[in-house]
Amino acid sequence: MSPQLALKPHDAPKTRNATAAERLAQVSSHVSQTSPNTPKKRRRKGAESDLPKDYSDILGQLDALKEIAATPDPNNRGYVRQKQAGKLWVRERVEQLLDPGSFREVGSVSGTVKWKHLGGVKEEPVEFVPSNNVQGFGKLRGRKIVFTPDDFSIRAGHADGALTEKTIYMEKLAIAPKLPIVKLVDGSSGGGSVTTIRTTGFSYVPPLPLFT
Repeated sequence: MSPQLALKPHDAPKTRNATAAERLAQVSSHVSQTSPNTPKKRRRKGAESDLPKDYSDILGQLDALKEIAATPDPNNRGYVRQKQAGKLWVRERVEQLLDPGSFREVGSVSGTVKWKHLGGVKEEPVEFVPSNNVQGFGKLRGRKIVFTPDDFSIRAGHADGALTEKTIYMEKLAIAPKLPIVKLVDGSSGGGSVTTIRTTGFSYVPPLPLFT
């Protein structure tokens, strides 16, 4: 083919992808066009200052949840029942069994939270029911262990208490460093609960997840 008859780049046949891309760009340009009468959105003053950049609001919420979980509720009938039976509360058991100051809790803010809306995107916790199983690392007579005591003041041992995934996670953490696991169990419901049956409408066979 002579140089005079050679196709220029803009005369070359368009590929299917190029044609589709041009059509998409054309449609997008029509869609993005706004009417002259469409009011422009104004940026609200102070929008950047609604939330602190250091995440102190989130950290404050976490501290509030930790404090609620670590403070006994004398109006909780489960807590009252434990005390009337002459038993220690779960966190009192932690303090008496482990070496002083050695307990490092994992999942201290896992549970069910009720939030209060403060306007905009701000909110604060007003009610918190923590997981019914306190778990973490600690030392027993100088030896590091994984410690998981049940909290029977808030339905410990029941399937609807958010303990399954948390327990499996802690057991996995104990396997790699070969740490012994110490459990404090005050009783067992067999894995199910009347509440679960009322909620789902049926009972179930507790699963046995594998450590994969």
